[in-house]
Amino acid sequence: MLEHLKKVVAAETARTGKRRTIHLTDDTLRDGQQCLWATRMRTEHMLPIAERMDRAGFLSMQAIALVQFDASVLFLNQDPFERIRLLRERITHTPMRGAVRSNLMRGFFPVADDISELFVERQIANGIRDIAVFDALMCSENLASSIGTARRLGAHVTLGLGYNIAPGYDDALYASKAREGVERFGVQAVALADAAGILTIERVRTLVPALKLAIGDNARLEFNTHCLTGLGPLLAIEAAVHGADSILTAVDPLANGNSLPASQMIARNLREVGFDVVVDDRLLDEVGDYLGALAEREGMPVGVPAEYEPSHYITQYAGGAMSNLESQLKLAGMMDRMPAVLEEIGRVRVELGSPIMVTPYPAIISAQAVMNVLNGERYKVVPDEVKKYVCGYFGELPLPVDANVKDRIIANGSKDVALIPPVIEPVLPGLRQRYKNIGDDELLLRYMYGDEKINALKPTPADDSYGLRHPVVDLVNGLAQRERKAQVAGSGFSLSAN
Repeated sequence: MLEHLKKVVAAETARTGKRRTIHLTDDTLRDGQQCLWATRMRTEHMLPIAERMDRAGFLSMQAIALVQFDASVLFLNQDPFERIRLLRERITHTPMRGAVRSNLMRGFFPVADDISELFVERQIANGIRDIAVFDALMCSENLASSIGTARRLGAHVTLGLGYNIAPGYDDALYASKAREGVERFGVQAVALADAAGILTIERVRTLVPALKLAIGDNARLEFNTHCLTGLGPLLAIEAAVHGADSILTAVDPLANGNSLPASQMIARNLREVGFDVVVDDRLLDEVGDYLGALAEREGMPVGVPAEYEPSHYITQYAGGAMSNLESQLKLAGMMDRMPAVLEEIGRVRVELGSPIMVTPYPAIISAQAVMNVLNGERYKVVPDEVKKYVCGYFGELPLPVDANVKDRIIANGSKDVALIPPVIEPVLPGLRQRYKNIGDDELLLRYMYGDEKINALKPTPADDSYGLRHPVVDLVNGLAQRERKAQVAGSGFSLSAN
């Protein structure tokens, strides 16, 4: 297969008279850690490698999305806007990207346009230069507000199109959505986002050229896949051969497994096939060494190449969502039910109209699947999010919900959830009246997470050497800070402090 790809690229080079350059977009600090560490990477974990990543030659760096906002505040007690600012101080050359899930924010529910616009505005004000916008229903009206704000403020806009295996999701549909993004919204890049890693070689060979033809030279075509089925690296190379201009990757060892293809390996393989790639391999290896040491220090997993796993084509579960599901089941003492939950996820997804399995729908569908497994009777207990989904709160559904299932959801769901979605009123006037004399960053966070959580946030330690010290150095420092004399001895050495 490699020789075939080389011949294809060689023929293109001969026809155009020049080698094509494929760029890498980094997703280590956003999706890589989300897929493998359940989004528990702290800001101080990122800062020691930020400058080296900035110099590595990435086209852009995905720095944050709403999942990172949630984890930062709810689990790490950190200010996500502070994270953006601290990274921006160190990442001065490479554009940083923030991902926005159309008109959804915390809690997964659609919000008023004024708060969506402020959310985009504050990311840009703090240092984001590239806004990636996606809607899992591919509902264009859900995207208009965020894209319009980003364009007005001069940010680069990337439109994400989530890949889905379902009736009607053919090449023509994706091409029309890509064309609409460029012609109607003026986006500068279109990303084919395969969060579940369920693309096949055959589909890449038709879908990627269709997308490239639809947008032409008016926008860059980006390719994003994951490694859950074991095919991610091969899919990425195929995408480049068939027209993708850039590939999303994560620096190994935060690649593979549930995560994205490894930056180091993709760069080598792209060059081997016949492309130019501008990243600095030495710096990538240095970043990888740091991440490996950090994972060991924090007791976090590293990515391991996955064996081919066809079950993912049924659940279509995204890599980042998979790590969160595993974490939640462990906390609930239900890891033994994982096979049953995954099987039920596949059934629920089809019954609810086969939505693209990217945020928020993995969480919504898995919540219903867990309820079905726990209760023994399917749809006996219905989360509010599921009833709101079938009633159209999230926008027009691409495919209809199974009629019998919809009846059960409406009958068993909360009566407080109206069958007709209410009109979403502006919220900023009320917020500004409630929160006087505070900045918009804090106002947004208090709106999203409440006063108690924001009052508990702690500043990021200023020391950029986090994770670079040897454990023995930490031991000596700890001993030195103790008031009474302590001694640690071992074979051939003795340490003491007063």
